[in-house]
Parts: sequence; structure tokens; C-alpha cells
Amino acid sequence: MSDTWTDLPGEFLAGVDPAHPERSDTATHMKRFGSIRHGEAYLAWCRYESIIAVYDQLVVNTHGGFFIDRYTEMATRVCREAAITRYQGEQWVGEALCLRDRLPKVATTLRDGILSRELIQTVISRTDLISDDAVIAELDTEIERILRNRKGAWSKPRLRDMVDRLVFRHDPDAVRERRKEALDKRGVWIDNFVDGTGEITGVMAAENIRIAEKAVKALADTVCAHDGRKRNQRNSDAMFALLTGTAYECQCGREECDAEVPDPAEVVCAVTTEVIIHAVTDPDTLNGGPGIGWVDGHGVISGEHVRDLAQRPDATVRPVTPVRTAPTRVVAERPTTKTSDDPDSPVEPSSADAPPADMVIVYPGAQSADPYRPTAACADFVRVRDGYCTEPGCACSSFASDLDHVAEYDRTNPAHSGATSSENLNAKCRFGHLHKTFGDWIDTQYRDDEGHLVTEYRTPEGFVILGDAETLEDFFPNLRRIRYEQPPQAPPTPRVITGDDTPSTSNRLAQKHARRRAERARNRKQRLADETEPPF
Repeated sequence: MSDTWTDLPGEFLAGVDPAHPERSDTATHMKRFGSIRHGEAYLAWCRYESIIAVYDQLVVNTHGGFFIDRYTEMATRVCREAAITRYQGEQWVGEALCLRDRLPKVATTLRDGILSRELIQTVISRTDLISDDAVIAELDTEIERILRNRKGAWSKPRLRDMVDRLVFRHDPDAVRERRKEALDKRGVWIDNFVDGTGEITGVMAAENIRIAEKAVKALADTVCAHDGRKRNQRNSDAMFALLTGTAYECQCGREECDAEVPDPAEVVCAVTTEVIIHAVTDPDTLNGGPGIGWVDGHGVISGEHVRDLAQRPDATVRPVTPVRTAPTRVVAERPTTKTSDDPDSPVEPSSADAPPADMVIVYPGAQSADPYRPTAACADFVRVRDGYCTEPGCACSSFASDLDHVAEYDRTNPAHSGATSSENLNAKCRFGHLHKTFGDWIDTQYRDDEGHLVTEYRTPEGFVILGDAETLEDFFPNLRRIRYEQPPQAPPTPRVITGDDTPSTSNRLAQKHARRRAERARNRKQRLADETEPPF
């Protein structure tokens, strides 16, 4: 009897005929992608379940072992059956035991296809150092609740940050001690390879890593466009030049090369004084209260680490809201405050004259001279709020991304569509921005009943893909109380016609925008109908 699978359960197929997959349309196959992803997670959960069963049979319920202990005997079965290394087999066993003994509720999200095995590994690794049984039980409950109730996709950086913020709030003393131990272990190591190359590894504080990276890339990018090295090769050569103080040169080989390569020492001085490391926190944490911070390119950091950064002589501390710009108004909004013992509940501002928790403060979002352009404060706020590119699964920093109007800005009639406001702007990496601009995909951004900002992407064939499940609003809930909106009396954008082909191009663009507006209106109508009449 063959062990080969000749068919899949119906849940995997999602309506696709396995004998004739070409007869199903693209939208159906998109649904099948999701079904297969859920099935893969379920199979991983089944493997963990079997590992636990074999572990109980061979280790827990069996005593002794002559030359080989029972755990090794059990792990050997796992690695040899799958033809994997002993390390990989023991990793499977360790993960299975962790899910059973420490994270049983999180394990059910793997069974139900909410997380993949790779993402489960992220949860396990970020909670691994928690030794208090009561704390790990609380974390297990809280993580599972968020994963089940939050609408959206979980990329690895977003999930890592979500777990970290809960760990930092549940066990701040342990986090502080672990950071001290980690800094004590900083150092530099080398490893020689057999092919005439080697590797150098340096462990240091997160902010110093960012500064060092900027210095390497700044020097590497000074060569001309004809240099034949790849980016990583240039980075390697630039790093050597910085470490040794030797010259770094363009390798294009042309006599007329116009590259202006600076001395490595000058690069270090320039980068040290000019590099910007974006760290986000709230005033209470900055003033010594309990809380967390978030560092662009690294993730969640402790409150103590935040204060260390703020006390650096080269640090600049700025509020998210513009200092010299008064809010246009304060409006009431449905409260999103939760119970006081909920770690996701909003932290009230330290200012004594702050508005109530159910009020939203509105600032101007567009430049007065050009309503298409957001103000500097609005642009900074959107990047702080998003943290990452809003494309599902993209780990690109929002501070290295473009800002995109979710509903397209209508340059012909600015009042018609696409206001320049924080609720209609989000961060997209350059590829995501270009794909949105020149492709036929449609994205939508709105707030759900809990006040969370939800992003959805609709493919040309009508398949909806959810955006990321979290933004930095979930780390710092007071961000939800800030809005940037386009002034109602913003001046119109001038329209200049320069040739006979301009009207047709303009008409095509107008038709594209109108088509997208109509599609968004249909989507919104359907979403509201689904919320009003939930399926039986």
C-alpha cells in the first residue's frame, strides 16, 4: 500500500477541482492558497500532538535507560523518520513541549490556522525566558485573545512586537535584568570559513547597531553607478575600510569616474552626528513611569532603555503633535477605553488639561499651498502610527517608505475624493506604492467597532486580503486620539493643459479614480451589511 497522498480533504480544495485546476478562476485559487496555509498549520499542530504522545509513552511512562537516556531515544525517532538533523528533531520536541506545558491556548491558534509554525516559533522564542508560571499563563491567555479577536494578518515583525509589548508589561523586572545581561555579553567574534573567507560578528546596543549600519551604507553608496559590485559586496568592503581606516575606492575602472568617495573617518563623523534613530514612547514612560518604547528597525524596548536613549547628548525629543500649530477642533468619538487591568487599555496623558479619553484632537493635515502634500507633522504622525509598510507581510520601515493616499487624491477636483488626512494616508514601501499607483488593486482603510485601524487589499478579481493586524496605536493607544485632516477651504490644485494628449490622459485617470471610488463604495456597503446581518 502506497503512502503517497492522492487527494486532499475538501477543506484544502476550497472549491477547486483537483483533476482540473485550470477550470477554476483566480479568485477561487486565492481562496485555496488560504485554505492550504490553514491546512499546513493544522498538520504542524498534528505533528506536535504526535510528538507529545510519543514523548509521554517513551519518556514520562518509561523509567531508566541503559546507555541512552529516554529523551534521546524519543528525539532520535523524530529526526530519523523525517531524515533531519538531531538538532532539528530536538527543536520539534522542544516546541511541542513548550506549547503543551507553557502555551496551550496559543497552540490552538496553530490548530485553527491563525498562525503558521514559523510564527508559532516566534511566540515561543519571545516568551522563552519567562520563568514565572503565573506570568506565562497570563501571557498565553492574552496572546491567544489578541490573535483571535484582531482583524488582519500577522507578519513576523508585527507578531514579534505584539508579543514583546505584552512581555515587557507583564514582567518588566525580568526584562530589565535580561537587558543588562545581554549588554554584558556584547563583544566581537570571528569565524573562518574553508573557502578563504570569514565572518565578523559584533553584538552591541540596538541604537549603536543602527548607527554602525548607517555608516557602512553611507560609505558604500558613494561609488558611481558603474561600480560592478553588488550592494552586499560594497557594504563588506566599506565595513573593512571603516574598521581599519584604509581607503575605500570606486571599482568602475573608468578614468572619467566622477565618484566623490570621502575619507572613512569623515563618514563616521558625519553619520554619528546626522543619523536619525526613531524611537516612539509616551510621556509617562519618558518621565520614569512604567511603559515601553519602540525603535525603528529593532522593535520593542523597555522603558529604561527609552530613558537611556533620551539622555544621550545627541538625542532630540519631540512630541507627535505639532508644537506651534493649534488644533482645529476637539471632537467626540466613541470611547475605545477598556478595563483598567487590560494591558491594551489607553494610558492617559500626563498633561493636567488633556481632553477626556473619548475626545479626538484634530490638526491640519495638508499644506495650505498644496493640499495634496501632507504637513510635516501629519507625515511624521502617519509613519509613527504605522511603524512598518502597510503591505501585508512587508517588514520595510515606515520611515523608509512613501506615504500614499489610500483613496486617490483627485487633483482636478480635490474636494471630490482622496483627502490628505491621517485616516486616508498610510506608509507603503516603494514597490507597494508603485504597484498601487500603476496596478488595478484597490486598498481600503477604516476603523472597526473597537477603534482599530483596518486595511484591506482587493485584487483585480475581487479577492480581499487583510492588511496587518496591528499598528503602533496598539502600543500607544493615545495615538488614536490624534487626527490630521485636510482643511475644508483648501485651495484647488491648478490645472494646466499643455497639449492635445493631456485631456485623454486626464480622462483615463479620472475614469480609473471613478472606478475605484465605485468599487470602494460597493465594498463598504457589503461590509456594513455583513456587520449588520452576521452569517448563521
